[in-house]
Amino acid sequence: MGMPPYINQDAFTESGVEIGQKPWVLPGTFTRPLTSEPCPCVILVHGSGPQDRNETIGPNQPFRDLAWGLASHQIAVLRYEKRTRIYPDALKNLSSFTIKDETTDDAVSAIEFVENLDTVDSGKIFALGHSLGGFALPRIVQMYPQAAALAGVILLAANARPLDEVMASQIAYLETLEEATDDIREVLQSMAAQIELIRSLKQDPHADVTPFDVPASYWVDLQDYRPPRVLCDMAMSALILQGESDYQVRMDEDFHLWQKQSRNCPQWTCLSYPGLHHLFMPSPKKMATPRDYAQADHVDPRVVADIVSWINHSTRRATKH
Repeated sequence: MGMPPYINQDAFTESGVEIGQKPWVLPGTFTRPLTSEPCPCVILVHGSGPQDRNETIGPNQPFRDLAWGLASHQIAVLRYEKRTRIYPDALKNLSSFTIKDETTDDAVSAIEFVENLDTVDSGKIFALGHSLGGFALPRIVQMYPQAAALAGVILLAANARPLDEVMASQIAYLETLEEATDDIREVLQSMAAQIELIRSLKQDPHADVTPFDVPASYWVDLQDYRPPRVLCDMAMSALILQGESDYQVRMDEDFHLWQKQSRNCPQWTCLSYPGLHHLFMPSPKKMATPRDYAQADHVDPRVVADIVSWINHSTRRATKH
């Protein structure tokens, strides 16, 4: 499969970089448009799991598509390996593990890194979070002064509901699929039992349980976190995007909550795309299935075009002020 039309590999260059401090230094890639002027910059924040810098899922690399697509339109991009991929053993030894250790600290390090680059316009730095990364971004903006310097955030398939609710709806859907064999159903039932362990922590937050092999501290830390409300309170510009065929983060459950909250947040733009699944690639069905991720494709051109347009509009508005 060739490159999508929004990518022009002659329009940018890439270099290896490192972000963060010891003992959590992470390798990354900085994609820079070939221009002498300081550029807007987007930092990419991963979804769940031990993701690489391209957010590789099967044959697909949505973060590489986004980095190359944005850089083809005069927007620099920083992407990096996720901490859980590079340091899995060290993280297991932490006495208290939370989303701060998984995602937040490294996103803040990435912001600090690009702020110091001469090639980046420090007043035009954006963070883009996909799935869990989008779920985490409002909290990052709320809790860290470094993030308050962001010109805006971009949320792709960001769940608005708590993680246990999202996983429960995923399991309920997967159980309905024709390809759900007895073995698959057994795995799903085991996952449902793990979700009940997460929910039991609401009554006993100090219980000695590790749902999905993740310490209780992780789940307890997020119990009262509601991203739409937090982001609205921060009054930050946001572009919130959703694939309408996404079964992991759903139109009717998650995107609806972002849209509802946006009535109180005029600085938000909410857009959805018919026929796109969780990776913002085409789905052959009205509701995607896991098998769709095995089909090699690229992030849909509409998504890249809308991100570019929103960033350019945001930076023009900031310049006028």
